Amino acid sequence: MNHKRSPSPAQPQPRRYEIKIPCQPHYRPQVQAWVRLHPAHWRIAYPPRQINNVYFDTVDCRSLNENLGGVGMRGKLRLRWYGPCLHTITNPQLELKYKSGAVGWKVLWPLDLTLELDNLTWPDVHRRLREAVDAQATPWLGQLACPTLVNHYQRAYYVTANGKIRLTVDTDLQAYTQRLSNRPNLRHPAYVTERIVIELKAPVDRSSFQELVAALNHFPFRPDRHSKYVQGVLSGPDFDGVELA
Repeated sequence: MNHKRSPSPAQPQPRRYEIKIPCQPHYRPQVQAWVRLHPAHWRIAYPPRQINNVYFDTVDCRSLNENLGGVGMRGKLRLRWYGPCLHTITNPQLELKYKSGAVGWKVLWPLDLTLELDNLTWPDVHRRLREAVDAQATPWLGQLACPTLVNHYQRAYYVTANGKIRLTVDTDLQAYTQRLSNRPNLRHPAYVTERIVIELKAPVDRSSFQELVAALNHFPFRPDRHSKYVQGVLSGPDFDGVELA
């Protein structure tokens, strides 16, 4: 007898400060040296790995426009999985990511799914996701129903000795726009300007904030806004109405 899986329940995550420092790729050796010699004494928190995402938006790209317009409170929906294979989604999590100023938080839905993107259309993927999540996620999948971008990048993970401040370093970004494709486009990458993105994350409390500010003072580049989603969508040839070959 076949038993239908129970919908995956929502897992709210705590709020945290999220500060990004983008810089040019030729600074990679210096970034590695800054992390190694930083007075916070960063230690490796987790082995480096590839992060893969599918981002969902409205037909008129509401999430994109909210980011570009600097809307104070905004959200985006993505499907995330880990590992070197972009074509096979294994044990992903659906993430509803909120941002308000320098504070971010997420709601996660871990999914017991395997999706072979080469054999599916986007409507197939969307149907499988709706079947796997609980009632809280269903309206978001209905509102942000259009897959707009697939991307992947390498991430290195660090943490301070007391475990309060986390640091990640993202490199080797590749992006594939999806707005004009009924099937996943994993063959025609967009041209994205290469960046290294350093991000510091800390709990939302006074002592963590002070420690975060002290850590930022030892990086030679200043924090700035940076969205891999926005960068990928705006870099795609389809964003200007040019259909993919």
